[in-house]
Amino acid sequence: MLHRRITLSLIALMGLVLGLSLTARADYGITSSRPLSDPMKAKLDPRLIGTWSSVIRGETYYFHIGAGNITGKLNWMEVVLVKPGKKKPAFYMRHFVGFPTIIGDKNYFNIGYTAKLVPQLRGAKPEELVASVDRYDVFEYKFVGDKLEIMAPSQKVVRASIKAGKIKGSNAKVDDTVANLLAYIKLMGKKMFTTKFVYTRVKEPEPKKKAPAKKPVKTKAPAK
Repeated sequence: MLHRRITLSLIALMGLVLGLSLTARADYGITSSRPLSDPMKAKLDPRLIGTWSSVIRGETYYFHIGAGNITGKLNWMEVVLVKPGKKKPAFYMRHFVGFPTIIGDKNYFNIGYTAKLVPQLRGAKPEELVASVDRYDVFEYKFVGDKLEIMAPSQKVVRASIKAGKIKGSNAKVDDTVANLLAYIKLMGKKMFTTKFVYTRVKEPEPKKKAPAKKPVKTKAPAK
């Protein structure tokens, strides 16, 4: 079922060894004080649900997206990013919540950076979850066959736009109305979304078929 809870635990991730390509660094994404659409009216994008992988600079990264619906009332999605560690530990995991915004033929994802850890927000009221988000990072995405392409905006472009007065904000963080932010993204287009990450869907292994049970061999009773 689409709305069934998908649990992405650390134990489950241990078996995947390494993960992801989007890093926690602030090199990419439109950092904004507001998302692109009303977070209280968020809807799931079922096409995103699953595990995705990418090989970048010779290392395998994983990107896990689930329909966690962590408050039970908001259709927010859970995002787990896993990337290799250079030393110990063998990998690093970042856990976020967020939701897609679909405008015409354009797909965007609003990743929320929360003041609390995601597990601490389970059972929270919808307004409490929304209030816990300090900022959003916005990316564009699209599907090409079994590939998920994530287009990341250059923050150098965002900084230059803020400095030039094209959008309100400070440094690389946009602090403007949703309408102005949408208009700005439409105006900049490909000039801003300069980096692309390509992920391939990780298919779940087919369950092994059980061998048919052997019929017991009948033996004749010894003659008396």
